[in-house]
Amino acid sequence: MEGDKVNKLRAINTNSMRIKILIVLLFTICSCIAHTQDTGGFRYEPYFNAVIVMDVDISAAWYQSLLNMKIINRINDTARGFRAIIMESPGFLLELIENKSWPDQKKILADKPAGTRVQGFFKIGFKVPDINDCLRQLAGLKIIPERIYTDSQTKKKNFLIDDPDGNLVQFFE
Repeated sequence: MEGDKVNKLRAINTNSMRIKILIVLLFTICSCIAHTQDTGGFRYEPYFNAVIVMDVDISAAWYQSLLNMKIINRINDTARGFRAIIMESPGFLLELIENKSWPDQKKILADKPAGTRVQGFFKIGFKVPDINDCLRQLAGLKIIPERIYTDSQTKKKNFLIDDPDGNLVQFFE
């Protein structure tokens, strides 16, 4: 009888020890995973971009049809020749800026090599869950990319299109 009690206590202690070991092991694994995901800096996510355009209304219509963005604000400062439209989609803001008082970049760049820029952005990029679905949607808008690039290592695809002002918009698989 006394031996049964001792055996039961040993079994309880063994199970208790196993649980403690599992908890320590789980904590260690979680700590390692969290450490490997740490980028060493602060966390961030894409939120906002501003684009210089010739006509905010034309560009807003284009971005609405392409990305289904909603206009949330219009700014019209006629005294300074400045107009802007701020658009949003879940998790992203886009500001389109038109300023008639700025120099005409086409005139400034008339005798410069192709691709020379004085303002605007180089490109803006978006990640899409299905690149083929994205291409079908663009085809419905009569937007066909000139070339589709495939990453040699990952085999994932991406492509570039121009907005109405020639700014580059890139989509990644």
